[in-house]
Amino acid sequence: MRTPILVALSSAILLLGCSPELARGPEVNGRRYFGSLAAPGGQILRFNLGTEPELRDPGAMSGQPDGRFARLVFEGLTTNDPRTLEPMPAQARAWELSSDGLTYTFHLRSGLVWSDGTPITAHDFAWSWRRVLDPATAARNASLMYPIAGAEAFNKGESHDPASVAIATPDDSTLVVTLVQPTAYFLFLTTYYAFMPVPRHVVERFGTRWTLPQHLVGNGAFKWTYWRQNDRYEFEPSPSYWDRANVKLERIVAYTIDDLNTCTNLYKSGAIDWNPSGYIPSSYLGYMKPYADYRTGRYQGLFFYSFNCTRPPFDNVWVRRALAHAVDREAIARDLLKGSRDAWGNLVPSGYPGYESPSPMRYDVAYARECLTRAGYPGGKGFPKTSILFNTSEDGRRIAEAIQAMWKRDLGIDVELANQEWGSYLQATRALQYDIARRSWIGDYLDPNTFLHLLTSDDGNNRCGWKHPRYDALINEAERTLDPARRFAVLAEAESLAIDQAPYLPLYHYSTIELVKPWVRGLYSNALDVHPLKHVWIDHQWREHEPLAAEQER
Repeated sequence: MRTPILVALSSAILLLGCSPELARGPEVNGRRYFGSLAAPGGQILRFNLGTEPELRDPGAMSGQPDGRFARLVFEGLTTNDPRTLEPMPAQARAWELSSDGLTYTFHLRSGLVWSDGTPITAHDFAWSWRRVLDPATAARNASLMYPIAGAEAFNKGESHDPASVAIATPDDSTLVVTLVQPTAYFLFLTTYYAFMPVPRHVVERFGTRWTLPQHLVGNGAFKWTYWRQNDRYEFEPSPSYWDRANVKLERIVAYTIDDLNTCTNLYKSGAIDWNPSGYIPSSYLGYMKPYADYRTGRYQGLFFYSFNCTRPPFDNVWVRRALAHAVDREAIARDLLKGSRDAWGNLVPSGYPGYESPSPMRYDVAYARECLTRAGYPGGKGFPKTSILFNTSEDGRRIAEAIQAMWKRDLGIDVELANQEWGSYLQATRALQYDIARRSWIGDYLDPNTFLHLLTSDDGNNRCGWKHPRYDALINEAERTLDPARRFAVLAEAESLAIDQAPYLPLYHYSTIELVKPWVRGLYSNALDVHPLKHVWIDHQWREHEPLAAEQER
């Protein structure tokens, strides 16, 4: 398993060849599978982590590969049920909520320790949460903690006293958190990696170097044991984890592959057991749908473009409206993505009971041309040199090329394409060093606010520079509103405003589309594409259980 991935890739390419249509997968119990059915020995899971994680600090990170790393090595007060995503006890064994809905009291399990044997206490959580809020940390998800009384003022530098944040530790095993107002989704927030504790004794000793392999200490179900940059991470069960007896996997190998063809080839060859959502070329999807190991379902993710609203001409709302209404989302979803994802003109995905989305952004060439004329560029004349930034990805390039052609055809605008590797792309979008950028967002918790808060002026993941006082006021009003129906109505008004102002250009609603070998158990499709791997195990008798077991997990 310590052979470089390129060796496995060579075999994979020979198996798949140039066209997937040329291969027929093996069949078991009348069900056909995509590629090799040779399971690894023992309890070993091999999967594609995706792009090399940018950060390994759960308090500072924001990317999906980073989050998958964090959920292996760290654990918060609560964790997600692998099927429903409902908050479950984790480092906290229990909690109570006061009658006014403002105070949570969490009770930690006894005997919790870090992977180096150091005891974990409630003080670790209090220090870690305040560290996320400390402006010096520059945590991109600090605003998720704003429901806590005093958190926003401390994060914005209006208060310089960490004790002003309403987090109390009456003893080593009790954490008391007081909110500004009742927050229906607060327990969902505590499952998110920004709320995971970090080892103060390690962070203070090594500073920014604490996440290096030789220093990192976690409290999760797995220990990080090996790393080869741009190749793979390896993990083993942590002997000190409180629930070690129920962790079945003996080893996890997580490859860092951002090329869609490569990871699909590796899955076909049998080199990986799970190719997560987002890492299958869209051109393959129509061919793969009949296979038993192909799994799909909607989830809370949105693919969109953002305009740099601090840079002319995108500081002009009429320019943004023109470009936004000159994109044929239906054609992209139908022709490029082979119907694997739904065209989407809203900023909030579907799936929130009781939330009624406002009218979506629509493809309307006549209106787009009118907007461009009102912006001062009739027929595209005089429009400045512009580029679309996207990270290395086959689908990202194909979508950018399609939109480039649409804007040329319908608006007379010439747009260049700019491709950067993941790390550089993230730096560019954070620093607003772009014109138009490919973006995506996956919900952090099951509430529309997880998408709409992105566009508030002070959100660290805004990344488009758009600021609108009315929008901020609506989001703040929703946070203060206790009545669920009224709260959703205010959020819908905010979404309608953002659709009209068009700082973001929504394109499609994500679906989970993944390949999972039939011996992988405990891995379920869910709305946030979050998978606690402590529940996963390898079933070496899977042939005796098919098709029943697979049908239950599809």
